[in-house]
Amino acid sequence: MFFQQLNKFGNRPALIDAETGTCLNYVDLENLVQQKCRQLAITRQLVFIEAVNNIPWLVTYLACLRLQCTVYLLETLEDEKTQVLIDTYRPNLIIAANQEVKVINQHPCNLHQDLLLLLSTSGSTGTPKFVKLSAHNIQSNAESIAEYLQLDTSERAYAHLKPFYSYGLSVIHSHLVVGAALILTSRSITEPEFLQQINQYQATSFAGVPYTFETLLSLKFEINQYPQLRYLTQAGGKLVAHLVVDYAKRCAAEKKRFIVMYGQTEAAPRISYLPAEYAQKYPESIGKAIPGGELFLVDEHKKIVAETDKPGELAYRGPNVMMGYAISPEQLATDETPDCLYTGDIAYRSAENLFYIVGRTSRFVKMFGLRINLDQIQSDLKLYYSNIAVTGNDQRILIALAEEEAANSSGLISQLAHRYHLPENCFKLSVYPKIPLLPNGKYHYKKMLADIDNSQEVNWFAKFTRKVSDLLELNDRQWLSISDLYRTILSNSDITDKDSFDSLDADSLTYVSLAIEMEGALGEALPADWRSLSLSQLDALYLGRRFAA
Repeated sequence: MFFQQLNKFGNRPALIDAETGTCLNYVDLENLVQQKCRQLAITRQLVFIEAVNNIPWLVTYLACLRLQCTVYLLETLEDEKTQVLIDTYRPNLIIAANQEVKVINQHPCNLHQDLLLLLSTSGSTGTPKFVKLSAHNIQSNAESIAEYLQLDTSERAYAHLKPFYSYGLSVIHSHLVVGAALILTSRSITEPEFLQQINQYQATSFAGVPYTFETLLSLKFEINQYPQLRYLTQAGGKLVAHLVVDYAKRCAAEKKRFIVMYGQTEAAPRISYLPAEYAQKYPESIGKAIPGGELFLVDEHKKIVAETDKPGELAYRGPNVMMGYAISPEQLATDETPDCLYTGDIAYRSAENLFYIVGRTSRFVKMFGLRINLDQIQSDLKLYYSNIAVTGNDQRILIALAEEEAANSSGLISQLAHRYHLPENCFKLSVYPKIPLLPNGKYHYKKMLADIDNSQEVNWFAKFTRKVSDLLELNDRQWLSISDLYRTILSNSDITDKDSFDSLDADSLTYVSLAIEMEGALGEALPADWRSLSLSQLDALYLGRRFAA
C-alpha cells in the first residue's frame, strides 16, 4: 500500500510545504510516520482528522492508515454539522489541525476489517452519510491514475485542492504510490501566491475544478510562463467545451497535456479520463474508463444499452467501487460493495467508444410536461458568461450571475425564454458578489436554490404550470403520433412528415427530452438510428406498435 515502506523511494523529494519552504525526502517522511505511529499507539480505531494541506496533517493521516484505523477527513471542527457527525458516530479520537488529540470514546468501535477511509460526497457534507472505502479501493485507483497520467518519481504536483475532497486526496495518493513529490499549499486560485508558488517550487502539474480554469482566464494565465509544467488535469464538474479546446490548444502548443477527467467519491474517485490528444476534437466527452475499470450504459430497467448514440444511465464497474454507504455507526461494520456503481448521470456512447454526459437525473426539472436539462442551460450560458451557474426546481429556474458580469445581462431572461420555449417568469436572475461555492470548489446549488422566491406569485405559477400540464395531458401522455410528440416538445407546428431530428437542427436539450419520450412511446421498437428517420417512418412504427398492443 502507498502508505507503507515509504523509505523505499530513498532520498527522492516527498513533501514540500509551500508556506514554510520545508522539504522532506521519503526517508524523512518514513521516519516521521513511524514516530507518529509510536506516539498514537493505537490500532483499528475510528479517527476523525481535521484535514489541511500541510506536512503535519499528512504525516498523521499516513500514520493512522498504517495503524489500520478507519479515518474520516473533515473540513473543520468549528462547525455545527461536524458536531452532529461526532455525536452520531462517536469516534475514538479527534485530531485537530494543530495536531491536538482529543479522546472522545474509549470503547472499541465495530469496524469492518477492510474499512479504511470515510469521505463525504459534495451532496452529503455535514450529514451522517459517508462513502466507505477500503485500502484496495484507494490503492487500485491511485495506481490507475498514475498509469494513465504516466506519473513517475520526477513529478511535482501542486496540491492545492482540499484534502478532505476526494479529487484533492486522489492527487496525494497517486503521487505517493509512485514516489513523486507533493507541493502542499493552502493558497486558492484567487491569491497571487498561487501562480507564484507553481514557478517557485517547480511544479510539474496542478489539478483544477471548472471554477479553477474559469478563474485562470480572468488572471490572464499563460502556460508558456510555466515551462516546468507538464500537464493540467480537470475534474469536479463539466468544463464547457470551448474552454476545454482553448486549454488543450494552449497546452499542445507548449508540448504539454490537458486531461479532462470524470469521477465520483463512490469510486475513490476516478472513473474515466479523456486522453490529451482527444481534447480538441472531442471536448464534450468524458473519455473512456480508467485502466482496470469498465464503463457502460443501462436503461430504466437496468438493462445494458448497447447501441451507440442512445442515452442511458452511466454505470461503472471496477476495483475502486466503494463498500457502500454508512448513515449510522452500525453500517461501519458491514460491506455492501455493489456489483457496479450507478452514477446518476445520463450519457451516451459515440461510435469512437467515447462517453458523453448529457445531464444528471437530479439536474432535470419538469415544466409544462417538458424535462429541462439544467446542465445544458448552464453549459450554453458559459459561452457568454464565465461566472454563471444554473439551478432550479419544477417552478422556476435560477440563473446565478457574478456581479462583475451583471452589466451584460440585459435581455438575458427574454433570450432564455425564447430559446427554451418557456414563459419569462419561469426564470429568475440573481446577482451575487461571487457565485456560492462548496469547500471543494463546486457550485453550491443548494444555497442558490434557497434564493428562489417562495412568494405567492411562485406558488401561483407552480399551480398554473401543473394545471396547464394536466390540460395538455403532457404527464404520461399517450401521444396521437410521433409527429404530435415532435410538434409538442419542439413547440413547432410547421414540422412536416419528411422532417427528422437531424434535419431539424435541434439542440441537445431537445435530444434528451425527445429520447426519453421516444423510448416511452416505442419501447424496444425504438431504432438505433431514430434521429435520421423521417416522421412518417416513425409514425408507421408507432401506429404498428399501438395496433399490435
